[in-house]
Amino acid sequence: MNRNAFITAIVATAGTALAAPSFMAPMSLASPQRPGGVAAADFDGDGDIDLAVATDNIDKISIYTNTAGTFGTPVNVFTGGGTGPDDLIAADVDADGDADLIVVLKNINQVAVYFNTAGVFTLGSTVSTGDRPVDLAMGDLNADGRPDFVTANRDSDNATILMNTGGAFTATTLATGEEPRATTISDFDADGDMDLAITSHRDRNVGVFLNTGGSFAPTITLTPNFNNRPSGITSGDFDNNGMPDIAASAGNFISVWLNTAGTFGPPAAYATGPNPDTMDNADFDMDGNIDLVVVNQDGASATVFAGTGGGAFAAGSTLATGIAPQRIAIADFDSNASNDLAITNRDSNTTSVFLNTMSGNPPCAPDLNNDGVLDFFDVSEFLSLFSNGDSAADLTGDGVLNFFDVAAYLDAFSAGCP
Repeated sequence: MNRNAFITAIVATAGTALAAPSFMAPMSLASPQRPGGVAAADFDGDGDIDLAVATDNIDKISIYTNTAGTFGTPVNVFTGGGTGPDDLIAADVDADGDADLIVVLKNINQVAVYFNTAGVFTLGSTVSTGDRPVDLAMGDLNADGRPDFVTANRDSDNATILMNTGGAFTATTLATGEEPRATTISDFDADGDMDLAITSHRDRNVGVFLNTGGSFAPTITLTPNFNNRPSGITSGDFDNNGMPDIAASAGNFISVWLNTAGTFGPPAAYATGPNPDTMDNADFDMDGNIDLVVVNQDGASATVFAGTGGGAFAAGSTLATGIAPQRIAIADFDSNASNDLAITNRDSNTTSVFLNTMSGNPPCAPDLNNDGVLDFFDVSEFLSLFSNGDSAADLTGDGVLNFFDVAAYLDAFSAGCP
């Protein structure tokens, strides 16, 4: 198994800080007009992580094949005139071992699945959503081992929950606050079910919807710093206490709420560039702690915040992107065991690929509970991530959770720690 892929993908707990996140000057991939969604996975099975970019004109998904860190001329998958493809996720929807593509078609209020067969994509199922779906999140919401999805429907004040039945979906509607912009999926109350957090832009809050056996109810309301309107959102264990925390972009800040036993504390504010939007998280500086990244739509930039491991973040560092950056994909594009970034730029018609300058191993990645001992509890933690469909269990970095990820963890576990 590729242990570098394991080290890159796994979300480790606290470790010794190495350095602030640092990236090379970006590669600029020419994209068709108005690129939006972006997803990363090994679509052709050659071991390199490829890119898929959704573009609004002409309506299509462009697949950029990666060969040893170099992206080739894209192959296009057309979604239909006027469909407006936007947010995009790579996942193995039909459990055949290939990473498929799931895309929101915001102009026709649908989600479409394109099945992957040895790198060739064909339209599979489509399902209707609420009005103008603008964001897509993935998680195993009913604990059946299949990836499910949630859309935030901006113009109908609701979310659509798409339960995967093996490549097709059943849809239910969840009422949200006004103008939902983005959603994230995590087990916020540690009961074994994956919950939702959704930004409501017009209501100036983040709603946390707890999962009770596949149905959701609004339970917690979080207000961003300075009563700003939230847009993007992400979740992860920022303070290494075993509970997922929440960060949302709002105003020219991100607000961070730390979770203690299902209760969220007051938000901490961190300054961004102008009009921050989409967010994501990963360990970029290889210190074992989660870092944050947000695009600044009016600043032609992204801001990266290094996590301390205690729930706080250093002041942001700025990456220059193209004009109107939209979406983020995180993957190891150059196979050097560190997390790289791909960011679409709507008004530059480009995708910026930032390669991480760091390489090497974070401190004892298989030690998931950070107690200095590799034992049954670490294996149990990995299996919990795997069974919940958490992307942290995608150790091979191919967008698919399967036997190879389990084998990768066991390989690293058997190798021990320095």
